[in-house]
Amino acid sequence: MKFLKTFIGVISILLLFVSCDFRSSDYYLSESEKLEAEDKYAEAIILLDKAIAKNPKNIYALINRGTDKSMLEDYNGAIEDYSKVIEIDSINTLAFFNRGLNKQRKEDYHSAIDDFNRAIKTKGLENFRMDKSVNFFSKSGEFDVPMEEIRLERGYARYNSDSLQVALEDFYFCIENNFQLGLSYYMAGLVFLDYNMIEDACNALMQARLFGNLDAEDMIETYCKK
Repeated sequence: MKFLKTFIGVISILLLFVSCDFRSSDYYLSESEKLEAEDKYAEAIILLDKAIAKNPKNIYALINRGTDKSMLEDYNGAIEDYSKVIEIDSINTLAFFNRGLNKQRKEDYHSAIDDFNRAIKTKGLENFRMDKSVNFFSKSGEFDVPMEEIRLERGYARYNSDSLQVALEDFYFCIENNFQLGLSYYMAGLVFLDYNMIEDACNALMQARLFGNLDAEDMIETYCKK
């Protein structure tokens, strides 16, 4: 009888160990990244759910899950994850930027602009350029986003919310800093067209074509060859 009780006790302990998951949050994060490398975003999210359940403050897992949800066009879910990151790290540039991108994908341009503004604020001054390695405003340089990238996206959101003058300022900031010149000149050209400034529009569109923007060609054919 004593042997039976001991045996049952050993079995109970073994079952307890089998049923418990002793893998860490970082383990699930690492495994999810292997799936993401194969574009298996839905499968990666399952592992990231486990990583976050293990550690709800795992910023890397939250950001990655937000990215995976974006890839699956679950923009609301992505926004929720980036909002959780911001609750943990209120000056996380990447979280504000990515949340703004997802709002923009939902055509919620005014709210997207607000997030892009907040991303810029985490970096300091509006026209101040700062490299990741010296970004002392955020907890980690790996969560930085180049100022030009933020302002290009903000310019796009501003353009789509009919804030044309300030949109143009963002596009020319990117042009002055040699950032995505084809797209920046193209968007500037569209602003000039909205203002009916045809000569300026054509000059910008021709620059866009020069830097490889294929969409500019059709616009040039329509507005600049008369």
